[in-house]
Amino acid sequence: MIGAFFSDSLIYTVPALLSRGLSIFLVPLYTRVLSPVDCGVFDMLMVFGSLANLTVALEVSQGVARFYAAEEDPGKKMQYASTAFWFTLFCYTLFLVVTILLAPLLSMFIIGRADLDTVFRLGMAYVWANGIFYLMQNQFRWELRSKQYAISSIVVTLMTASLAVMLAYCLGWGLFGLLLGMLGGVLVGCFYGLFCLCSSFRCVFSKERLKEMLLFSAPLVPSGIAVFISNYIDRLMINHFLSLGDLGLYGIGFRLSSIVGLVMVGFQGALTPLIYSNYKSPDTPREIAVIFRAFLFFALMIFFGLAGFAEEILRLLTTPDYYSAAGVVIFLVPAVLMSNMYIFAPGIGIAKKTHLTIWINVGGAFANTCFNYFLIPVFGIEGAGAATLLGYVFVFTAYMRFSQRFYPVAHDWSALGKATLAAVGCIIIARFLFFGMLPNILLKCTLWLALASLLMKIGLVTWGELAAASRVLRRRLIQGKS
Repeated sequence: MIGAFFSDSLIYTVPALLSRGLSIFLVPLYTRVLSPVDCGVFDMLMVFGSLANLTVALEVSQGVARFYAAEEDPGKKMQYASTAFWFTLFCYTLFLVVTILLAPLLSMFIIGRADLDTVFRLGMAYVWANGIFYLMQNQFRWELRSKQYAISSIVVTLMTASLAVMLAYCLGWGLFGLLLGMLGGVLVGCFYGLFCLCSSFRCVFSKERLKEMLLFSAPLVPSGIAVFISNYIDRLMINHFLSLGDLGLYGIGFRLSSIVGLVMVGFQGALTPLIYSNYKSPDTPREIAVIFRAFLFFALMIFFGLAGFAEEILRLLTTPDYYSAAGVVIFLVPAVLMSNMYIFAPGIGIAKKTHLTIWINVGGAFANTCFNYFLIPVFGIEGAGAATLLGYVFVFTAYMRFSQRFYPVAHDWSALGKATLAAVGCIIIARFLFFGMLPNILLKCTLWLALASLLMKIGLVTWGELAAASRVLRRRLIQGKS
């Protein structure tokens, strides 16, 4: 499983590197075309779109994940995939019609402004297309077709970036051009997905298969709403307590922090289907522990790179209006990590105890809401970042405790804790360096290398493990070429 994991995770990471890299490249363009208020409007549209992605299709794709990999009958596999596709297409089309008709009311309620009906409708068209594309990407994952997943991601990224630059920057269409470019890019991805998955998506619809999948996935919807609250209550409360301008600053800080998602993409894309396919093997728990140590090593290194160099990165990429966003990065980077680290707690899904995710995520949403309610009025957007981090610490801890009960994995918590404290200490030192731009960069690079050595000394990874992983990757890549 480890060999398949590392090769697949590399393939999943390549398009993410391209996507995040282009996102960072485009930040200077966007911050010169969009004001902080425009960025705030964009964030509110994406917040509503995220809620739609969690609820509109009742998380049916997660039902495919649970039953598709375990099913041996090709006919039933096709029924699961096809039924999920037609159900998703129907649900999102109904959503699009309703939101277009109610655009004036919804725009005022969600964004807080009555003059953005056209922008809102365009945003909802993007949500519609993105929801369908999300199902297709997941289908590539469940079929272990990591290369097609990567190609689809790269196609969407390149098309979106090209169209967005042309429309938002070259033609000066601003926010409207950005959304139109995003819609065009994801539509191209949908056509590519349909072409590659024509043997998986047929004109077949099975009520029996839909019932099976929804019985598994429907309990995840309330849980998904709770996750949505945890993910976005910070932005909703910033918009309530502060302003759209503050929300725009926070959004820039979040975009910088979300680069840490690079380390999650490969792990998340490859790990879940492999665990479901191999969880009965006695070697799997040990292999999960090894993968988690490797994950934390790369995560902590990127954590330092983003939080330690936040001010320098923002000065390089943005205008002075956005420099103050650096203060939230130290909180948001670990928050983004912890929001996705449930994949290392697979016991709940393996035991089919998905109802527990409801209580975990509802508890996390409640904690996150309380933290934001009390911290934002006092500490502003930095309070929102700290509140979000505390909320996700609660959620990850609960996931891990329940998972260990159903599917124990022997993690070395002492080494993991020491490594985390070492990274936090190095970041705090980096934040208090005030020797000018160039000396700060040199000192922070030295700290970064020292952190890598310290993490290896603690035992998070070893040279032997890195060499073994490199050999596995080279062997599998050579096999893939042949």
